[in-house]
Amino acid sequence: MRPRTLLALPLSLSLLATALRAETEAEPAAGEEAPLPGHSHIGDSFDEGPRQAARKMDGVGDVHLPISTAWSRGQAFFDQGLGQLHGFWYYEAERTFRQIAAEDPGCAMAYWGMAMANWENSRRAKGFIDEAVARKDEATPHERMYIEAQAAFLGDEPKDIKERRKKLILALEDIIHEHPDDLEAKAFLAVRLWQFDRQGVPIASRQAVDSLLDQVFAANPLHPAHHYRVHLWDGKKTERALGSAAVLHATAPTIAHMWHMPGHTYDKLKRYPESAYHQEASARVDHRTQAENGVLPDAIHNYAHNNEWLTRNWGICGRADDSVAMAKALIDNPMHPKLNHFNKGNSSAAHGRKRLLEALGRFERWGELVALADTHYLPPTDVPRLQTDRLLWLGRAHYELGQRPELEAAIADLASRRAAAEEEKAGKEDEAREKAEAEGKDDKERDKLVREAGKALDNRLKEIGGAADELAVYITLLDGTQLDAESAKKIKRGKDALALIHLRHGDPEEARKLAAEAVDSAVGQTVPLAVKAHVLETLGDAEGAAEAMAALRAIATAELDIDAAPFARLAPVAARLGHGEDWRDAAKGWRGDDFGAGKPEDLSHLGPLRYQPPTAPSYQLTAEDGSPAGSETFAGRPVVLMFYLGHSCGHCVEQLNAFAPLADRYAEAGIALAAISPEPREELVAVHEFCDGPVEEGVEKHFPFPLYSDPSYTAFKAFRAFDDFEGQPLHGTFLIDAEGKLRWLDVGYEPFMDGEFLLEECERLLGMRG
Repeated sequence: MRPRTLLALPLSLSLLATALRAETEAEPAAGEEAPLPGHSHIGDSFDEGPRQAARKMDGVGDVHLPISTAWSRGQAFFDQGLGQLHGFWYYEAERTFRQIAAEDPGCAMAYWGMAMANWENSRRAKGFIDEAVARKDEATPHERMYIEAQAAFLGDEPKDIKERRKKLILALEDIIHEHPDDLEAKAFLAVRLWQFDRQGVPIASRQAVDSLLDQVFAANPLHPAHHYRVHLWDGKKTERALGSAAVLHATAPTIAHMWHMPGHTYDKLKRYPESAYHQEASARVDHRTQAENGVLPDAIHNYAHNNEWLTRNWGICGRADDSVAMAKALIDNPMHPKLNHFNKGNSSAAHGRKRLLEALGRFERWGELVALADTHYLPPTDVPRLQTDRLLWLGRAHYELGQRPELEAAIADLASRRAAAEEEKAGKEDEAREKAEAEGKDDKERDKLVREAGKALDNRLKEIGGAADELAVYITLLDGTQLDAESAKKIKRGKDALALIHLRHGDPEEARKLAAEAVDSAVGQTVPLAVKAHVLETLGDAEGAAEAMAALRAIATAELDIDAAPFARLAPVAARLGHGEDWRDAAKGWRGDDFGAGKPEDLSHLGPLRYQPPTAPSYQLTAEDGSPAGSETFAGRPVVLMFYLGHSCGHCVEQLNAFAPLADRYAEAGIALAAISPEPREELVAVHEFCDGPVEEGVEKHFPFPLYSDPSYTAFKAFRAFDDFEGQPLHGTFLIDAEGKLRWLDVGYEPFMDGEFLLEECERLLGMRG
């Protein structure tokens, strides 16, 4: 951590900012380095995370842990942060604890809270707990126990992390022994026991942990530790968490994750409509708070996971339109190199692409899949794995639509990719062989190095080969060949899909068998039952079809899309059985008696179902020529605003020079570029001296976009490109569309440098690709 001055006296936010700025502007002491513009004055751990003021929130949990604080609102905010910790709302928890530290820098527990909010980031957590330790002498013995426990866990000794986990469990037990009424220590012990069970420290008795939670709920029936009971029994004896699943949302209704977690319980118990209900609620709460707090969707813990699961559950429930729409909404979310893109595992874009393909296939929307391949939803990609998957799904669609030429084109594309991968593999192996021989390796070592060099391409070749083999089978089927057992093994689709293919091209009895197996392996799911009913009806098994239809009606909610292909073809069965055109059982309720009272049918009051870009703030600036400027200057056209910190900021100059060569391309796309500095108008001209672009003889250097002055930080603060805790401006880059909506943002201690990425993302978000 950078050297910094510990501020022991409680200062107001404004006084703290003044003190920190004065400290920064002074000459650094010998051996110290002044922080770079945009970086924290206090230390590296404070560079990241939220740097805008927290607000008092309702609905984040009824919890309390007494702390020592000189700020009149410090205790209330600390309890708010505790509730956010229990809801795994770590980003907002850190913001809350930072607010306390800004108002009362001597509050040791504020820094403990920041460390706890970085449970999954030990580097930052260590920086925060060091600050807590430095202040612990002013804390109570009770507080010191918490601080010392976390400091020991984050320390370097013992080296074995498992031993440190065990020590933390013992330390929490000591707190409970000394303070038997401390519900928070009991709650934290329960969650750590569950977490550490997955990290090499097994739980000896889950029932014992459950009994510990019972002590918490006996004193506070709506303590947010119900969250931990859901986790404790998830996938084990899930039904034991039903009581907590019923009330968890009520313990902290403002925290999206507390709506999400009951979905785990109901999903494991095959109660998919109830699971989807909670995931929808979580999505709506997330979308509301994202707009309120000025963050992109994927900055929120668990956001993408919740919404992709909702997509799956709606598909399971037969809600075809909703499942497809939610998958597309995930892809529509703003992408960011660090947060969200197609090749980043747990992100909106990655999940959305995968779930969209699955949903379109599940509901046999093959024409739509082909059409979307020419849009931003399913575009070609340079990522080999994703492109292979795309070609596989397109090939399936072309087969289902009877489009042989297009299917052959997909096969040819895969063949070309296989040849390229084989050539790349051979090149890597040759390179490794030559290197081994030059180093005098023996034959055994040389062969090992050659194998390892080509290993990275083996998985790619396996994926391409599998996809090509499956599509080759479809060619034979379109030619009228019956589907034999050996060819069927090459089709890597669900058993319900295979049953339909066998029904068309293979052994009818194999279709019957696969349809039954699909239902048995997917209990409570609508599409397999629909396929089974159709297969049996087609094979003349009227009684079996009626049984499958009855089982489907027993789980079909009013939201099931009866016009979706798997259900639409059941019209003859429904007519024969006298169910009419709408065979759904509208009178059937889908909630169990243990679902929990007071949960509304309509969840729209919680927030929007999909991410809604907020309205950009209004702002006033001064142009280089002294004329007034602001929101109205760019009204009616998209603009990218770059908030930079002055001509003396090296990173800022790098950003301006990164965007300058792209100015014409942004203009061609209809997007204006503008840069805003806190420097006085008279000093704006100084940054032009650092422009790297070519200069004509006799022409002064000049960036190819206008510069604006904001010396009072009005615009910086309006866009939240300002550290409220330390009173300094931050780097920020924003896209505002022609309607004044804030479509993309990046705020932090370093400027956003990838102008190429942002241009492409601007075009995608603004729909300029057609």
